[in-house]
Amino acid sequence: MASKGGSRHLKRYAISRKLRLPRKSYVWSTKPAPGPHSNESSIPIRVALRDYLSVGHTAREVDHIIVGGNVLVDGKVRREPKFPIGLMDVVQLPALNSSYRVLLDRRGRLILVKIPQEEASIKLCRVIRKQTIRGKKVHLTFHDGKTASGDLNNFKLGDVAKLELPGLKISERLPFEVGAVALVTGGSNVGRIGRISEIRLVAGTQPNIVILKSDEGELQAPEHYVFVVGREKPSISLSGESP
Repeated sequence: MASKGGSRHLKRYAISRKLRLPRKSYVWSTKPAPGPHSNESSIPIRVALRDYLSVGHTAREVDHIIVGGNVLVDGKVRREPKFPIGLMDVVQLPALNSSYRVLLDRRGRLILVKIPQEEASIKLCRVIRKQTIRGKKVHLTFHDGKTASGDLNNFKLGDVAKLELPGLKISERLPFEVGAVALVTGGSNVGRIGRISEIRLVAGTQPNIVILKSDEGELQAPEHYVFVVGREKPSISLSGESP
């Protein structure tokens, strides 16, 4: 007997805890399509426009906008209403002359923060995998599934690449090192920003611990929860108008 596969439906009580949506208002929610981000760490474009930005009142209205090619994600037109957007993705609405970046609030929920138009061509991507391919070139895999190949041996795991959208050209390397400014993306300190003061190496299979200093005091997080956003100061806007 053939395998049925996963369900195409999602009840609202089962949505990801990272979505800032009420759970008891409606029965159903939009299930994210397979894409660059997992179901647990993404927002379908339909939900982002209807429930976060209030561009339309119903799914039908929002789908008409999306299918019409009026929404860009990372500089590319996306016509699939269920396409998932996640951390650091840039959403543009040319008709409204508005751009938003997906970030995290202090409760670990995904939010859309309005950004200046000049920042809409910038995206930060964290290196999660590095390997050598044919021709002695270095192949990097980023947190959102994007990749880059070439003479990139100076990049290390945990470093962040500043990409130019939509061409994905690497314009700057933001190293994961002491002195860098970073955003915590998980754990009890999620959403907080600080400067890395120490990276404690941990023997065994446990992740290294990163100590950060912020205006609110000292905090720590596992290294895979630390996302570098700048050298002396953040390279992007991390606060602003949040719908």
